[in-house]
Amino acid sequence: MNKNTVLIGLTTLFVFTIAPSLMAASTDMATEVASPHSRVMVWKGKPLQITLPVGQEVMLSFDGDVRVGVPSTLYQSANVDSLRGTVYITANQSFDKERIQIERLRDGMRMLIDVNGKKGVAAPKHLDILTLDEQQLLDEKAATTTAFEKHVARLSMPIPTLLTRFAYQNLYSPAHAIEALPGVTRQTMQIDKDIQSQAFPLWPVTATPVAAWSLGEYTVTAVTLTHLNNDTLHLDPRQVTASLYGVSFAFPDLGPQYSDTDTSTAFMVSKGALVQALPPKHIVIDKGEPNDQ
Repeated sequence: MNKNTVLIGLTTLFVFTIAPSLMAASTDMATEVASPHSRVMVWKGKPLQITLPVGQEVMLSFDGDVRVGVPSTLYQSANVDSLRGTVYITANQSFDKERIQIERLRDGMRMLIDVNGKKGVAAPKHLDILTLDEQQLLDEKAATTTAFEKHVARLSMPIPTLLTRFAYQNLYSPAHAIEALPGVTRQTMQIDKDIQSQAFPLWPVTATPVAAWSLGEYTVTAVTLTHLNNDTLHLDPRQVTASLYGVSFAFPDLGPQYSDTDTSTAFMVSKGALVQALPPKHIVIDKGEPNDQ
């Protein structure tokens, strides 16, 4: 008997050892049946089901040294090779289910993989075979990575965007939901209690400054807008007359006076304090009314 051949009952198994592989850290949902869109399968105590497209090589990777048992009957329908931690299987023709046995050498844990060959089916070319503990580690790593990426993305936002987001949270979010923004400081506003005539002369509103925060060279000032008419007013940022980096609104429209929707907040972002971006009060804004002279 060849030293690479062992007998289990009446089934001949060809046994070889696989070196550790470098597995891609995929966060796709693991299933017991290989999907054309998934690269990960998880051993949960039930045989994994893999359909091999005839003529397409499929690679199976494992995390650690394994011993692989291949029934001799499988070699009549498929080529099975191994190299650098990956098992390569190519179905040469259609065939019914054959069972491959996998033994993880570090702890003796065994896995069963049922393979069959079919023509015209779709299947991933590379599958990572994981155990539940390995999948848990990958899920934890993915969660940590996602949180870190969100943090980096938030910090890479333009400062005016960060300031507006921070101001909105301070006014509309509960205290525990306000995200810290390193470097931001509360500012005194030193402007009138109503800046409607300077910043919103085309709108029938009162404009009451509420609070201001600064970060770097930018300042965001929150201004409460209250509608004075009985119709609906659309808040068009192009009609704001201050020299701003940008302006946004908590709600895009104001409802009729004394309704639940007659108030919104303008977040006015300026370079330096808002008072420097407002036009002087003595300037009369032309509203486009006919000249009677």
